[in-house]
Amino acid sequence: MLIYFITRGFPDAKEPTWGSFEFDQAKALVNLGHKVVYLCVDRRFRLFVRKIGFSKQIIEGITIYNSYILPNVLVRKLGENILYKFRTWQLNMLYKKAVKENGSPDILYSHYLFVTQEAVALKQKYNIPLVAIEHWSELKKEPLTNRVIRYSKAYQFVDQLIVVSKALKKTIQEKFNVDSTVVYNMVGEEFQYKHAQPSSIVRFVTAGSLIPRKGFDILINAFAKTQLSKKDWQLNIIGAGSDKEKLQAMIEQAGLKNNIILIGQKNKKQIEDIYQKSDVFVLASRSETFGVVYIEAMACGLPVIATPCGGPEEFVNKKNGLLVPIDDVDSLAKALEQMFSHYQDYDRQAIADNCKARFSSKVIAKQLTGIFEQVIANTNR
Repeated sequence: MLIYFITRGFPDAKEPTWGSFEFDQAKALVNLGHKVVYLCVDRRFRLFVRKIGFSKQIIEGITIYNSYILPNVLVRKLGENILYKFRTWQLNMLYKKAVKENGSPDILYSHYLFVTQEAVALKQKYNIPLVAIEHWSELKKEPLTNRVIRYSKAYQFVDQLIVVSKALKKTIQEKFNVDSTVVYNMVGEEFQYKHAQPSSIVRFVTAGSLIPRKGFDILINAFAKTQLSKKDWQLNIIGAGSDKEKLQAMIEQAGLKNNIILIGQKNKKQIEDIYQKSDVFVLASRSETFGVVYIEAMACGLPVIATPCGGPEEFVNKKNGLLVPIDDVDSLAKALEQMFSHYQDYDRQAIADNCKARFSSKVIAKQLTGIFEQVIANTNR
């Protein structure tokens, strides 16, 4: 099967997590014997030097066609209609070049609503079936922005909509009256259980963008409220973002600068190595569409502390961790104390095995393949 991914971008050395969910799926589908071609219209505004124009490269067997001319923030000043035409023009140029070199796709596969509304233009112009997958956090916000409402019209034109959690399926059904199929996010093959490494302290770890939605402020306040001796624990926070200075100030004000460390953004191999040297994963997120970082930690055998924020409640249970209410500092502090005392009671091998059985790249790629095949069969009737 020849699958054209329509995506926001792909991970590179400077931004190793950008587009990583999509790229993991692409690699998994290639491993099943499919051919994957990437079409990326880059919309970001970044300060470092960038190559303007159309480019092509091959990474891990995936041919990537990329376009960068102007960022959204500049073009949007001319109006949303101009922005849409500008982006669909770029996407169409990439598509024509890709078809010339690789042939017409069997199916288009778009990630995120803001990309899907542009992919619909390709579907309609070339009569190619389109499957869209949704995991955009903007859909969980109240109220919805006018932009999200405008983009949501695209759902009516896809041949199959996939969502990454039951909670997101319910949200889209209630807000847009659109049905969907649940296929969970996958865990990358980088994340494996390699047996716990002993330590004289309990090593907590968390990961995510340093933004309010991830609840790192709640986590810092909860640690400050515990009765844990400072000499017996440490928390590493993996990630970068706009709240870095605010969080560092909170850490210092709480007198925890030797316990809670902001270690910055890391690539997947580095994250996996940190997990191997950790004992517990904790993230007090306020909202998720799934929560890939939780299953990455679980794939390494870590018990987790999570919130029922739109994804974790579907896979966190008493055998692999604890669930605490959102924005509840007291409950989180108690959970941290409980996990501190009992993290060794969890079967790390069983946590990792169960995670892989549900979320491995092979399992999820087979589910996606089945959906693609059914959509193509229905289109050809």
